[in-house]
Amino acid sequence: MNTVSPVHPKGLQLSTPTDTQIVLVRGFNAPRRLVWEAMFTPDKMRRWMLPPPGWTMTSCECDLRVGGAVGVAWKSAEADPAMTLRGVFTEVTPHERAVHTETMALGSGQVIGSLVEKHEFAEEGGATTMRITQTYASKEARDGAIASGMDQGMESCYQLLEALVA
Repeated sequence: MNTVSPVHPKGLQLSTPTDTQIVLVRGFNAPRRLVWEAMFTPDKMRRWMLPPPGWTMTSCECDLRVGGAVGVAWKSAEADPAMTLRGVFTEVTPHERAVHTETMALGSGQVIGSLVEKHEFAEEGGATTMRITQTYASKEARDGAIASGMDQGMESCYQLLEALVA
């Protein structure tokens, strides 16, 4: 059963319900199936999951099953790879819910963030609401993620995803 209530916010909405969580809610004017496929299909991820200017995506993998891996790498002129995102899916209910671990690291191997990310999708009237709950190990880690401006970067990417699924 899906516990996300469709609210269709304009743009990415961020809240902090606990000291270690960030909840991000974003509406898409597209059916849930299309949003799900765009979120977790590597060929589609490469079209919307873009890095900041001056960076390029060097790899993108997503094996959407329990125990399957997700991995993305980006590089800049300064480092190769400049940053990686790696994780493992711990729960997958197609078109409704996916949970995975996530570790962000610099090319040197220095971990810059580690969390558990839960994606939930609800559809109403052909539009989809996606709710992402990120759970960090500490308040400091959560606050660092917020201070990084990650929500603005995510919204830029989600605008591209919106165009992809339209």
